[in-house]
Amino acid sequence: MLLGDNRYVDTEQKLNILADSSKFDLACACKFKDEPGRMRGGEGRWIYPAALPDGRKVFLLKTLQSNVCVNDCSYCPFNQSRDLRRCTISPDDMAETFMKLYRANRVSGLFLSSGVHSNADQTMAGMLGTVELLRKRHQFKGFVHLKVIPGASAGAIEQAVRLATRVSVNIEAPNADRLEKLTSKKRFHQDIISAMRTISEVRGERGKAAKQTSQFVVGAAGETDKEIVLATDLLYEKFRLERVYFSAYQNFELSDGGLDKNLFAEMPTKSKRSADEIFVREHRLYQVDFLLRRYGFGRDDIYFDKNGRLSLENDPKMVWAKKHPEFFPVDPNRAERFELLRVPGIGPIGASRIIKARRVKKIQTPDELRQLGVRGKTAAGFLKLAGLKLF
Repeated sequence: MLLGDNRYVDTEQKLNILADSSKFDLACACKFKDEPGRMRGGEGRWIYPAALPDGRKVFLLKTLQSNVCVNDCSYCPFNQSRDLRRCTISPDDMAETFMKLYRANRVSGLFLSSGVHSNADQTMAGMLGTVELLRKRHQFKGFVHLKVIPGASAGAIEQAVRLATRVSVNIEAPNADRLEKLTSKKRFHQDIISAMRTISEVRGERGKAAKQTSQFVVGAAGETDKEIVLATDLLYEKFRLERVYFSAYQNFELSDGGLDKNLFAEMPTKSKRSADEIFVREHRLYQVDFLLRRYGFGRDDIYFDKNGRLSLENDPKMVWAKKHPEFFPVDPNRAERFELLRVPGIGPIGASRIIKARRVKKIQTPDELRQLGVRGKTAAGFLKLAGLKLF
């Protein structure tokens, strides 16, 4: 059903449609079992956690400004060829509705994206109008993540960086050839990479105002893990991104009650991996991302098979460790921080705790390491310590 005439759909109905539509823009990210993930709020709308630089988490209303889209991205359930309920919320209505939820303590921030309902700048104008109203009329000082539409002008991007807490341009694919398999309307360098470069330049001029992130669709265009990892490393190097996300390509049930089992039947390349393997692949890419961002690993420290794939059986840090037996065992009482971070089972927090603890007294038992946050069973074969066999 097409809802092209917004006069017959009230704001509440529109938000229900658009907030539900945003659930297809997935970036699951690695999280521990006791951490909150995506969840439905009291009104049935999807609420997402986001981590701030200081470690605090905010809970975001994630929604689209519009699900009308002129693009033909074959991985997207809302491209121009789909017969779906379509609507757009005005900046005034979006800002007012968000503030009602915020004042009711239902959400603490906003994640705003949109389909491209006309062109990039007109779409950006609607989203920027919403955030401008939140900042100026409603004096909202909290977290806003704003998606930048590929192909947006430098002026629109500069305004987004000025208004938002975090901005992002979805890269989708690791290179131009892969992106061409997914869409005929987005240009890799002219629309996506150019927007990232502009964001980076504006952030530099403003002293790193809004943070910048991006996202890949994993498995949609037949790309290899190696292509994604190399592209991810370049994004960090060239544009100083704070985070890259990975979204496993999958089929979706549409929210209007219809199930299109052949939603992606026209995809140019079908993955030979099962659904479970696709999610393991996504998880492995997140693990690589952590190694690049927080563990001091470089792109040459990541190993792939002859087909450019990461191991599904072992995490990438364990793969590195098994390929470098000469590096081990590591003595936790003498090792430098970078050496500790090469040990499977020791993360940045555990490494910091070990360094702090050994200043007070020598670490002598496996139990002491466990108390410091080391995953003993994983680290067992890689540490030099009396009584290690007790792991």
